[in-house]
Amino acid sequence: MMLIPALTASGPASAATTAPTPSPTLQVAPTLQAAPTISSPPDGIFIGNSTTTVAGTREVDQEIQLLSPTGQDPLCIVAPNGTTSWSCDRVPVPNGASVVLRVVVTGQTELSDQIAVSVLGAPIVLGGPSGQSASNGAVRGTGEPGASVSPVLPNGQTCLATADSTGAWACFIEGALTSGSVAVTASQTKASISGPSSSNDSAPVTIRFDVDRPAAPALTSPRDGARVSTAGTVYSGTGETGATVTVFAGPYSVCTAVVSGGAWQCSAGGVAAGTYNVIAAQQDEAGNLSGGSPARSVVYTGASATPAPSASATPTRPGATAVPTPAPNGDATDAPAAADTATPAPQTPAPTTPLTPEPGAAEDSDDPDDDMSALQPGNWSDPTRFTTAVISPFSGSGYPWLQAVLFAVGAVLLLAIPAHLLAGTILRARGGRPLWRGSSLAGRNRVREEFETAPSVRLNRWLLGGAALVAAATLVMLSGPIVSEPAYLRLLVAVVIALFLVNLVASVAPLSWSSRALKVDATITFLPRYLLLVFLTAIGSRVFGVEPALLFGLLGSVTVVAGATPAHRGQLATVRAASLIVLAVLGWFVLGVLPAADHVGTALLAEIVNTLVLAAIGSAVFILVPIGNTSGRSVLVWSPLVWVGLTLAALTVLFGVLAPVVAVWHSEGTIALLWVAAASFAALSCGAWAWQRFVAPTQV
Repeated sequence: MMLIPALTASGPASAATTAPTPSPTLQVAPTLQAAPTISSPPDGIFIGNSTTTVAGTREVDQEIQLLSPTGQDPLCIVAPNGTTSWSCDRVPVPNGASVVLRVVVTGQTELSDQIAVSVLGAPIVLGGPSGQSASNGAVRGTGEPGASVSPVLPNGQTCLATADSTGAWACFIEGALTSGSVAVTASQTKASISGPSSSNDSAPVTIRFDVDRPAAPALTSPRDGARVSTAGTVYSGTGETGATVTVFAGPYSVCTAVVSGGAWQCSAGGVAAGTYNVIAAQQDEAGNLSGGSPARSVVYTGASATPAPSASATPTRPGATAVPTPAPNGDATDAPAAADTATPAPQTPAPTTPLTPEPGAAEDSDDPDDDMSALQPGNWSDPTRFTTAVISPFSGSGYPWLQAVLFAVGAVLLLAIPAHLLAGTILRARGGRPLWRGSSLAGRNRVREEFETAPSVRLNRWLLGGAALVAAATLVMLSGPIVSEPAYLRLLVAVVIALFLVNLVASVAPLSWSSRALKVDATITFLPRYLLLVFLTAIGSRVFGVEPALLFGLLGSVTVVAGATPAHRGQLATVRAASLIVLAVLGWFVLGVLPAADHVGTALLAEIVNTLVLAAIGSAVFILVPIGNTSGRSVLVWSPLVWVGLTLAALTVLFGVLAPVVAVWHSEGTIALLWVAAASFAALSCGAWAWQRFVAPTQV
């Protein structure tokens, strides 16, 4: 019998049915993220600024980047911050008609959004003609190439300029301008970008407008008639601080210099041998051009040294060529051309407006920049050295008032007080007899009766006064060179008028005070010796190169009747000196509002005021010196404090007026010698006074 095995659960069939079935893998569908969006600014909008704020939405866990329209680094990257909004502030955007702003998710650039906007940012205002803060009406800046730019003043005055291919633009403000500092803004438009719209206003820039034409500079060296070498010489003078002075010798533009502290100096060679009229003109920081200084005839002789390479001497006539300086050995080929021997120093900014007169220009031209008549001598309207003698305190010349006060204190301590002590010492040494006695001029031991038979001539006092006035004016003109030009006849008239005003004020003020306040009689006394002082101050100014000149302009004094007290005389002297100081200060400030001296009338007016200032303050200083019978001694006897106050005030104004020449003395080292001389005089005077006061009495 056959045994058939039993089928059990553990058999193959069971194994097949009980084999473990692997668990199926769960497939999770990926979550789709939303792309970021740009909600601000709106698509297609015009933006009138160079920066803007871009904002929008995103997923809470997304880091987004705002891409640069120019392909550079992203404008900003915003990390997740738990919110669905994002913002990028003040992002820079370039100018353009279609500037694309695109935002993407970091690492998933397919998640993005973009808009296109038109952008035209505000232009930039740089300043005046050369980009500086001073301007004569011109405004300069940068903007979008081809855009129309409109700078605007706070009062609405504007002008229109078109930016060139580099973006530079400039224009003159329309309408009448007044000098002063104002804040200037500008906007721009460009049809291809902004359509009818314009950009936002630029940041305000303060510009100091100066529309007043500067006075002609003064040329102090070389002197009229001087002989200088063609190899090179030094030119110097005074002018408006910050202005650029150009020196001309005939057809040559010799050299340029920037005025510092009221003084300027430059050196140059390369001028051909010959005699030329040398003049100087200046252009202020705002671009205003002055007339020419009085011409000086200078003889240029053969070169004795290699011309200085730091100045320029090129002919200024259109089409003219430089005349070379002959070489010492006579070989013209070895002589450098004038244009090559004197190139202006690179640190000196060249004026933006040509300073060179053009031949053939009409003398009566209305163009303010056409200075042919001013730069060529021989006309009634030509300037003289008194046309621009004093720099107005309104000219921006930066007057060193502290220096003037220190000089005034030094002059009182080292000159005025020691002079008073020395005069008293000499007077006591002579037993009270003056150093000079007028009676000796008539001959010793002669009695009056000897001359009684001589003819007696009585001159009209007005005729005598007029003759003295003309004589004094003629002496004042000796403080500078005089040439045979019509302008110097005008100058003589101006000096006569100025001296008349100075003497009128110095007489009327104390006479009025004596009759109304003091109730005493006073008279005007003509003092011929004052003409000698007028002569000495004028000649001294010329010999020592004091420009503006130190002048004395009084012809007489005011005296009270016999029996007047020292208080009466002191008060009258105080009023006299104070009136001269006030007159000088008023005239000085009037210079700041005078019109340009480019015609006969305005030049005459300028010369009157300049001479009045110099003569008034010079006279006040001299009469306050406390020696002899001067007003200064009368004031000192009456009130030492009043004398000190008046003298300090007069000297401060004097050194303020003479600031340009003081600056020249500083540069030349002369000022140190003057301090040493003043200190030596003070030491000798005080020593003599102390000897007589304390030592001499013990030796009797």
